[in-house]
Amino acid sequence: MNNKPVPPPPGKGLAPGPEFLSIVQHNCLGSWNVFLSLFESFKGATIYPSMVLLQDPPVNGAHLPSFSGFKSFFPPVRKPRVAAYVHKFFLSNYRVLPKFRGVDDVLALDISSNEPLFGTSFHSFRILNAYSTNTTDHRVHSISPDVLFPHLGFPLLVLGDLNIHNPLADPLRHFSHREISSSTPYFEKAAESGFALLNPPGEYTRLPLVGKARPSVIDLAFANPPLLPLIKSWEASLPSTGSDHVPITITLTAPSLHQKLPRSRWADTDWETLGPTIKDFKVPATPPCPTPSQLDEWMSGSLNRLVALLREHRPVSRPSHHSKPWWTPHLTILRRKYYKAARTTRKHNTPHMREIAGTSKSGYFKAIKTAKNNHWSSFLLAATPQSLWTAKRFTYGRAQPRFPSLPGAETRFR
Repeated sequence: MNNKPVPPPPGKGLAPGPEFLSIVQHNCLGSWNVFLSLFESFKGATIYPSMVLLQDPPVNGAHLPSFSGFKSFFPPVRKPRVAAYVHKFFLSNYRVLPKFRGVDDVLALDISSNEPLFGTSFHSFRILNAYSTNTTDHRVHSISPDVLFPHLGFPLLVLGDLNIHNPLADPLRHFSHREISSSTPYFEKAAESGFALLNPPGEYTRLPLVGKARPSVIDLAFANPPLLPLIKSWEASLPSTGSDHVPITITLTAPSLHQKLPRSRWADTDWETLGPTIKDFKVPATPPCPTPSQLDEWMSGSLNRLVALLREHRPVSRPSHHSKPWWTPHLTILRRKYYKAARTTRKHNTPHMREIAGTSKSGYFKAIKTAKNNHWSSFLLAATPQSLWTAKRFTYGRAQPRFPSLPGAETRFR
């Protein structure tokens, strides 16, 4: 295997390198038109997805459709319920080993490399694509929780159409006892194994096209603790394909790429000193009879010059890697959703929006608590005899002074 990525084929878009991975998840409803619509939508993207993981792909005589630039993997059965399409650029630089359980609804891909992946110490990670359906017993699905959420010491991404309804994924839905009883074992097993749900709470992944069925969140994605720091985003921004399921894009990047630029401290800016400099700033004259593009270029150039001037004179924060070491990109996604819901509620103060904002807030702070607990557990597992006293100090705090202080009295000894 090459140590350096080879260039992608002409006209196929850029595929990700060793520090970037884009994964698309979608239920095709067994339709060839949905399949073609999904893959044709990639042509307008600047970067092709590395992997496209499908549930209910179109099948004709035990054969799946092909698409230029991708290689397909699927269970060796007459009608597979899951499939994976991996970009050939990715295959030329990484080892991809499909694993089958002798069933038609689960597909695991083991990705490995001689070099560490995503700037971590791991040389391999796994992706599990599943399509879980109801059985005759409504309390049991075709795939058990133990299969979906195993305890592994390397990164694992679990995704698919799981067909379960749970308040953690869809907090505004009114649930029946049957839905709660069938979904609880999955979320309990996920929590027991340390998995985090990547879906933003309440963001629908299935929008029924006909009938009276309600929108729901059943296309789920989970990340185990080793993978969670690599999750950059979960998005449902691809165009509709004709399916009642929404195409989902999950992006993984190296943790070092998650670091943001230092934050500007405008409140501490010396505006009195900066005032004369701003007054001396002169906006260039507008071009005579400008076209819309010339006017846009003039406005952008003037604004960029002013912003650069302000940034030269403003103090910035100095973030430390010791600050909030438990923070994850997934929390950034939830915080963004929470702030957006809060702003919308202030603008449209309706009972429905207040309920959405409250649910987003609750999910955000619960995720923070979970992230802190996971980080603390990881810290204890990696503790050494030298760091045990540090763990004790974090748990019990600083020891109380042996000699009490006397308020208002001289305690200086000579």
